[in-house]
Amino acid sequence: MYKVFSLATVLGAMASLAMAATSAATCTETAPCSREGYCNTGPSFCLWGLCNEDKSFNSTSCWPAEGCSNQVVEFDSSSDVIAIASYGGNPNTNPFLSIFEPNNAVIEDGKLVLSMTYNSDEDKGFGATVDAAHTIEYGRVTARIKTAAVAKGTVTAFIIRNDQIGDEIDFEWVGKEPDVVETNFFYHDILDYGNSKYFNVGADTSADYHDYTIDWSPDAIKWIVDGKTLRTVNRDDTYDSDTKEYHFPAAAGRVGFSIWDGGNSGAKGTEDWAGTPTPWTASTVYKMYVESIQIECNADTNTIDTSTGGEEVSPSSSGSEVDGEENSPSDSSTEHSTVSNTSVTLIDPGMNSSIEDGGETGSETGSEAGSETGSETGSETGGETGGETGGETGGETGGETGGEAGGEAGEEDGGATSNGSTYATYISSSADVVDPGATTTTVTDLVTSTSTSSPDNQKCHIVTIVRPIK
Repeated sequence: MYKVFSLATVLGAMASLAMAATSAATCTETAPCSREGYCNTGPSFCLWGLCNEDKSFNSTSCWPAEGCSNQVVEFDSSSDVIAIASYGGNPNTNPFLSIFEPNNAVIEDGKLVLSMTYNSDEDKGFGATVDAAHTIEYGRVTARIKTAAVAKGTVTAFIIRNDQIGDEIDFEWVGKEPDVVETNFFYHDILDYGNSKYFNVGADTSADYHDYTIDWSPDAIKWIVDGKTLRTVNRDDTYDSDTKEYHFPAAAGRVGFSIWDGGNSGAKGTEDWAGTPTPWTASTVYKMYVESIQIECNADTNTIDTSTGGEEVSPSSSGSEVDGEENSPSDSSTEHSTVSNTSVTLIDPGMNSSIEDGGETGSETGSEAGSETGSETGSETGGETGGETGGETGGETGGETGGEAGGEAGEEDGGATSNGSTYATYISSSADVVDPGATTTTVTDLVTSTSTSSPDNQKCHIVTIVRPIK
């Protein structure tokens, strides 16, 4: 099973965001979007399907679903895929989003390329996940793919999934059987081994491109390879007499691609399925390629997006109180885009942390937040659910990437001086910046502030940036 990477992965890999995240049952106005119990701003938390509407600040905190777009993407522009933290909210400008960092998804020679590299600390691969910026509720999707099934343990996936509901339809390929494709579907994340069927496509799927189609209607799902229907599942055949429900994926979701290491996952069921161990050297790189994708929306069930511009949101301009300090967003209307001339508001969550240099702060808080978040959510980074999920927990991912990314953010971007003088930090292209000890900050393209307290006794503050429309 392939699953869109959960908050544990996003928080672990983007440790700066993890530091700014507020653990709460209900989010505040300054960090309005909830994802698996953590609150923050920006697309990693607010994107439809990732954002939990029930636990967010209010009913309009999560970004609305973008709707479906009848389109063909041939991956001939670098803007066809960007890191999710840089996403401005216009799915027509950026049709695909790379979900976590390090970002291993790029456009090369007219192809979308997802890579998996070796993580020596964990003795396993670090892959990539890419999701469509548009949503889909029934339709026909055809992707021309060359898989990464060149060695046992590698897993390549093409999927439609709703991460909140747990409905999923997928193709998956494992390296130990490069000429075989698995077809599978899930209803509300219920693991049913009977839903999985395997087919020999008569060729090495890692050697050449093939057309893979998911044809999803309210009545049936068809899995098609090179124009030949391999399998059909009718909704009527999924009725469960015990629950009196049709276990048929029906929730709108996103199209996605993924490459990940199943052979060194630590979960026996997943390793047996993918083949183990995955062979690695320091220079090994496994890649999957997507030459093109065509999305055809079901006109009866989808809101069709025919726009060419980004959506606009209007959060409340009234202040809120977080841990005793009042916060006043600077503007009542914002756009999902990266702009300069922004203003900021500071809140103090009481994160006492000595910061003799940015690297120390980034490494300590990034690792702690990533590990803690991952282990608490226990989210998988791919592989089967149920018992198999346990081996690939978010704690593993959070600890693995949280400290690494946090250390990198601190050491490379922190730039703090040991005497508490002016320092600068760039966290990411999202609107979340950690600013220790500052009383006021103006943010343009670079954040610069002056500490007002002892450098050995500073507190980490969360800086929430509101981006006004130009």
